[in-house]
Amino acid sequence: MAEETQQQAGLITASQAAKLIMVTPQWLRQLVAKGYVPKAAKGLYPLVGVVQGYIRWLKDEERRTSKVQAESGLKAARQREVELRIAEREGRLIDLDDVDNFFAHNTSVFRAELEGIPAAVTRDLALRKEIEQALNGAISRFQRRFAEAREALRKGDDPLGTSPDDDA
Repeated sequence: MAEETQQQAGLITASQAAKLIMVTPQWLRQLVAKGYVPKAAKGLYPLVGVVQGYIRWLKDEERRTSKVQAESGLKAARQREVELRIAEREGRLIDLDDVDNFFAHNTSVFRAELEGIPAAVTRDLALRKEIEQALNGAISRFQRRFAEAREALRKGDDPLGTSPDDDA
């Protein structure tokens, strides 16, 4: 009898095993069927085998969850790519090189229009030069602000340089 008690030491019933790992007896049987928990011998499960099998199952679930999350990230990236293609076709997405060319063209047209203003305003050469310098300074600041806005846009920041605090 003492020998039988020693053999049964470390063995537990299905209901005890289920309670131990906080699952139903049916779920315990599924863990056995999947090979995580050793099969019962005479209706008894090895305590260590139940605990280790359940831990193995949890770790496998973690791995599956990580894989699902990675696949979900890939799915989100594909969705984003499709959205960008659609936006491009609808004309809501513009290549930054096109923006740069548009800006350069319009700046040169604007500069050409402004070149005649000093002569139209005065015949005084010193005053003309002063007006030209003021206009050139304004155009240079305009170009610098555009370059800063373009860089912010490239980084994904607000190209207008506004923040939620500016509205307050």
